[in-house]
Amino acid sequence: MRNDKSFLSIILIFLSLLLSGCGKKAEENQLRTIKFSWWGSESRADYTLKGIEAFEAENPSVKIEAEYDTWSRYEKTFEEDVAAGQSADVMQINFDWLDKYSPDGKGFYDINTLAEYVDLYNYTLNDLDYGTIKGKLNAIPIAFNTAIPVFDKTFFEKNSLKIPSTWDELFALAKILKQKDMYVFTLSNRHLLFLAIAWFEQTFSKRVFNQSGGLNISEEEVGQIFDFVRRLVQENVIYSPTRGFKISALREGKIVGALLWCNEISLFVKEVESLGGSAALGNFITTPGASESGWYLKPASMYAIKKDCKNPEAAAKFLNYLLNNQDFALLQKNDKGVPVSNKSLTALMENNQLESLQYFALMKIRFNRGSINAMIPVMDDNTVIKSFAENAFDYADGKASKADSVKSFLENW
Repeated sequence: MRNDKSFLSIILIFLSLLLSGCGKKAEENQLRTIKFSWWGSESRADYTLKGIEAFEAENPSVKIEAEYDTWSRYEKTFEEDVAAGQSADVMQINFDWLDKYSPDGKGFYDINTLAEYVDLYNYTLNDLDYGTIKGKLNAIPIAFNTAIPVFDKTFFEKNSLKIPSTWDELFALAKILKQKDMYVFTLSNRHLLFLAIAWFEQTFSKRVFNQSGGLNISEEEVGQIFDFVRRLVQENVIYSPTRGFKISALREGKIVGALLWCNEISLFVKEVESLGGSAALGNFITTPGASESGWYLKPASMYAIKKDCKNPEAAAKFLNYLLNNQDFALLQKNDKGVPVSNKSLTALMENNQLESLQYFALMKIRFNRGSINAMIPVMDDNTVIKSFAENAFDYADGKASKADSVKSFLENW
């Protein structure tokens, strides 16, 4: 009788283990849907969808539901989805959204808790700091961006001119170009702000913003920055007949350079080459001996996971694929900038997929990493940038007094 009971116990244990294993197997094979959202062009959508197909083939228990749009519509929809609790499980976000949607670090999933599924060793601690809020890893940078000058090398060679590295050299070049009814740069309103910040911080050894995102300068000092913008306009440093970035000004023979994000360099390079010339990367404009570099670095964009994602492990595996899979890196190339992930960067380098100037820009960033500051999210805030540019240009163009322009900017801060 005792032997029968022992045998029965063994059978029950075996069945229990068998059923447990089957349950676990069924759970692993259960189809899990992960929503993934991003912004960008049709070509970006094409290669991303190909990448999704490859991921699904390798992970048959995961279905990726793609959601994508243009930048302007994506930004608006993202805000609405977050408010309604309907954001995607894995999402592309802008750097300043961390400050906007997760000031306490609880607005997105803490990726540190998913380190088993995400190869974080491909990043330095400094890289991950950009996405860490209150000790929680909210997002991982895809690529880094900084404003960097690029020039029409052919023009400089033909005219025996030197590419400027200091503010004095920049204004000296502008003086020569003004005689030809030409300008040095075309740039966006965002990069106008960055250029002005670089000049001020180098000149006065003082940061424009404090770490909490507030202004660290007086009303009088804001006026000094507006005076500098006025000088940029009046002395033909920046192309000002139309406000904002205008690449066609190169074809019109009006500019010899542009101040661009690193991942936008190809726009200028292609335009120069279409005119039979070649482009050259410039240096960060500096004041010799300055204690502040004045230049800032930020993630071009980032990936994050929804804070209440129902399938965080599957989402993390897909996130890892987007960031660190070498096959996907070869599909994406440098569309979102030169990748931060060491594994993805290696894939591009080994397959000669990096354009030379973008690679040099990456090396310039790495070489100057110790002196380039980490950007504060407010510096990338569209409202701040728009207010600064509108008021600075109104003063520069004589449409408003300096006092009124400064007052308007501070009121809209």
